[in-house]
Amino acid sequence: MSALWVNILVILALGAAFIVTSWYISRKVSTADDYISGNGKLGVAFGTTSLLAFWVTGNTIMAAPEAAYGMGAIGAIAYSFLGGVAVVAFSPLGKRIHAIIPNGKTIGDFYKNRFDKKNYYFFLLMVFIYIFGLLMTQGIGGGLLLEQTFHIPYELAVVLTFLIVIIYASMGGFSSVTGIAFFQVMLIFVVVIVVPPIVYFTTGVAPVYEGIQKLAPEKLDLLLPSGILFMFAGAMMGIGEVFMDNTFWQRAYAVRKEKLMSIFSLAGIGWFFVPLATATLAFVAIGTGQAPEQVNQVAPYIAEIYGGEFVSWVFLVGVWSALASTIAAILNSLVSLILNDVYKSINPNADNNKLLKMAKGLTVVIGILALLISLPKFLTMLQMLIFLGVINAAFVFPIIYGLFWKKLNADVSFWAAILAVIGGYIAYYTIGSLQGVVVSGWISFLVCWVGSMVKPANYDWEQLYRVGTIPEVTRK
Repeated sequence: MSALWVNILVILALGAAFIVTSWYISRKVSTADDYISGNGKLGVAFGTTSLLAFWVTGNTIMAAPEAAYGMGAIGAIAYSFLGGVAVVAFSPLGKRIHAIIPNGKTIGDFYKNRFDKKNYYFFLLMVFIYIFGLLMTQGIGGGLLLEQTFHIPYELAVVLTFLIVIIYASMGGFSSVTGIAFFQVMLIFVVVIVVPPIVYFTTGVAPVYEGIQKLAPEKLDLLLPSGILFMFAGAMMGIGEVFMDNTFWQRAYAVRKEKLMSIFSLAGIGWFFVPLATATLAFVAIGTGQAPEQVNQVAPYIAEIYGGEFVSWVFLVGVWSALASTIAAILNSLVSLILNDVYKSINPNADNNKLLKMAKGLTVVIGILALLISLPKFLTMLQMLIFLGVINAAFVFPIIYGLFWKKLNADVSFWAAILAVIGGYIAYYTIGSLQGVVVSGWISFLVCWVGSMVKPANYDWEQLYRVGTIPEVTRK
């Protein structure tokens, strides 16, 4: 049997383990609500691992070394800052969500009831673009990883990744995704703990440092302008991504209320060290003068050269698990958003069996669409994240002000998001990609603040509190 087929069988075996586990978990899923939000409240352990399994993505492990390779030490720190701060920042939002909209299911419930229809539909349009873009980055990551490490053709690698995820994610929905996440996080942390030390035992820390000083001393500059810009733009991008991503709202509702702050804070702190560890592989590439064919292949490329076959396999299993967990979580998140905020509006009388069947069908259809758009290599993973970051930054302040400030006017919120997206992409194409993210965030902030001071609203929080309850229920 050829090495290619052995490698394919390894992936199929790992996928089969996920599928069997998902089948076992899915036996307890009997309603559409179980499928999109689970059938119980998650504690600290499963809540934290569920967040980490989603948020430690292929981008975390593949794009963080790309950032470090391009911007040096400050690029690695900035990428870690991007996601860790964002998850910790969601903690007070999650607490506020539980307080003012305790019976909601998705971020769509918030947007639909806090603002008006034009805000709601524009947000849905933007979030669908963002989610499909994020799915594309994970598909590209899976394809590049299997191509570089296992020499499986890119297109076949993308198909294998998506088909396995579609099968196991469609079985039990949220319950399957969170149940398998615990084991996927363990595999991810094996990569973080095992791979960088083995690589550095082979190369030596001092030779790598001396090589960087000789070949690219600017990569050691912690005040490198491009890195500082990436740190602040990345923080805005990461916070926007977390705040508008329905996956985080799902987990905010799925965890125990009294444990929410602890879970999100632990997940944010834990996440910080993952990209920082994998980004160190880029320093080996810089210090030894190694240059991969594609910059977002730098991590598996270095793991293969200096770690040998064993490290390559460990890296593959861990990173592929991260990709699979993120794709599954995104699919379930998008399905829950469509089912709860679109399909129920079109067919409000649908019974539970029909809703459950529709949810599973949507998982398959969306997964296949994501597979197809991942086949072309439009941008690198980091480039795609920054491109989507313009959209993410535009919704940071409508969400923050919308949750905490009753003066935020619905018309102001709408124009803040519209102008931020337009202004951000103008800056993206005329000034620079990271500048586009910063401009988008500033426009969103200023329009929300100034507009609501000029034309303040007086929003009644009871409208959100009654979401998901019978009409006569009010807060006591």
